Amino acid sequence: MISPDKINYYFGNNLRKFREAKGCSQEEFAEICKISRAYYGRVERGEHSITIEKCALIAQALGIHISVLFTDLPD
Repeated sequence: MISPDKINYYFGNNLRKFREAKGCSQEEFAEICKISRAYYGRVERGEHSITIEKCALIAQALGIHISVLFTDLPD
């Protein structure tokens, strides 16, 4: 089970992998998602919890279902 203090870290790593696979910088991807680069960077580094609404924007920008963002998180 993932400890609560590590969930943001692992989730942020997942986001980084998706963003890099799309070939975007943090700045480019944040613009596509219509969120600030600073906010996105904090989420990707695991420094900030993300809202479901922001997850939906990210999933839409990636062209995936929101649930895919949560796959491959460690148990």
